[in-house]
Amino acid sequence: MIEQHAHVVSVQGDQACVRTENPSGCSSCSAKSGCGSALVAQMFPGRNRGLLTLPIDHLPRAPRPGERVVIGIDERYLQRATLLLYAVPLLGLIGGAVGGEALAQSLNGAGTSELGAILGSLSGLSMALAWVRHRAGRRGRGEVRILRIDPAATSVAIRDLGLHA
Repeated sequence: MIEQHAHVVSVQGDQACVRTENPSGCSSCSAKSGCGSALVAQMFPGRNRGLLTLPIDHLPRAPRPGERVVIGIDERYLQRATLLLYAVPLLGLIGGAVGGEALAQSLNGAGTSELGAILGSLSGLSMALAWVRHRAGRRGRGEVRILRIDPAATSVAIRDLGLHA
């Protein structure tokens, strides 16, 4: 189980909205200029990164806003999701290029088939991304969960988390 600390922003019924903490390396790492995560964070500074709404009905008590909790995700799920997000589009791109080139050669004879490969790769990538999006929309909602309320952490006020309205 991969664990991450988070702070509870709000609780409504049997759901808690939590904000994950940035790992310490994201603010002090010397490879910040070459890091993909840091570059994406700089490109989208106003986004609500790290906000998750998770069920709390399995906890012994409901966490309070400002409390620190530990959330977790199963390693096997993360491996499957990574394979889905990276391998399937790559296979769609390569398979589409090969199929497009073969189709162009069969239609044009011995003529150039680069245009067929390009169009085939774009259509293969598009279909693969659409399938990944459809598949990801059906799964994954219950894979991240609150494991426990962190007993060692002290409660903090919401204003201390930088969540000003």
